[in-house]
Amino acid sequence: MHADLSAFLNTFAVGDTTVVPRLVARLSLVLTDPAEYAAHFADDLAEGVIDPQELRDLALIDSLLAEDLAVECDWQETAGQMAESLNYVLTQQGRKLLVLPLSLGAEDELGPERLDILQDALEPLGLALVLFALDGDSYPLSVVAQDQSETLLAQAQKLGFKLHTW
Repeated sequence: MHADLSAFLNTFAVGDTTVVPRLVARLSLVLTDPAEYAAHFADDLAEGVIDPQELRDLALIDSLLAEDLAVECDWQETAGQMAESLNYVLTQQGRKLLVLPLSLGAEDELGPERLDILQDALEPLGLALVLFALDGDSYPLSVVAQDQSETLLAQAQKLGFKLHTW
């Protein structure tokens, strides 16, 4: 499992050999012993009882957030504001930054249309937007190479994580 998990996480870390082992250690725990993970990261999981699938997905998101490989955008943010947040991930990954006006997607485009705008901006860079499946009023997002998105989805399913790519 470590090899599969390592390959999956390397897609986000873009070969950063210092980050991947930390991510593997944390996520191996949730995959092999969810109760121990919940006890160890109780402060991060102050929400109370969480079903195993949600715990697994939260662990992935929290791990990537801790390494600046994901961001959590509010549902009210414009596409431009979300792009600005994603630039932190792109910087960590050593990729070219998005340049969008902060007001882009401000008016009639509240909702998934803003994610489409982001993907349209990422495509020319050969990148794909990743949305982590999590109920709530935010969009946990990351970015991967477009040519790795199908492999990423297959790896996520094999490991038991829920996410979507564009």
